[in-house]
Amino acid sequence: MDWLEWDYRLFRKINDAADDEGVLGNLFVSAADQGDYFFGLSLVFMLFIRRKMALYAVLAVGTTVMFSRGIAQFYFRERPFVAHDVNLLLPHMDSNSFPSDHAAAAFAIAMMFVLFSRRIGCVFIGCAAIVSFSRIWVGKHYPTDVIAGTLIGIVLTVVVHRMMEKYHIYNRLVILFNRLMQRNRVDD
Repeated sequence: MDWLEWDYRLFRKINDAADDEGVLGNLFVSAADQGDYFFGLSLVFMLFIRRKMALYAVLAVGTTVMFSRGIAQFYFRERPFVAHDVNLLLPHMDSNSFPSDHAAAAFAIAMMFVLFSRRIGCVFIGCAAIVSFSRIWVGKHYPTDVIAGTLIGIVLTVVVHRMMEKYHIYNRLVILFNRLMQRNRVDD
């Protein structure tokens, strides 16, 4: 059995069991539909309590999504609901399935939170896993789309974090911001 057949079989097992009723079904449909908002609001909230962590996470998400979209330019894979008769629980446009941008972005944020605070990060890793799994549940992605997005999010976040720390980017941005604020006060 090749990996595409394995991927499709696993997708089928998950998606065939999917529904949008009951606690579990509602959780996964909501996660697939609203996960972006949860992570986006979490970043905004973190800007007020852990600014450095939030800034690093924003940079990691930007890097991750750009990389993911770059891959999509070279490798196109139809979404499961286009290629097969599936249990599509949320509407979606016909676009590239590989890799999952949602999984990449969710794990980028979660991993950055882990790098700053294991306690906060572990909660977000769990949320990222739910969002990622839910993309299969609702019929939008194959498991390998989600696995690839997850790996991209985690690996690039570690790279971004190391680069930011190595070159003291946050401290430089704070100094630059303070200078700009002083210049604006003098100009007034």
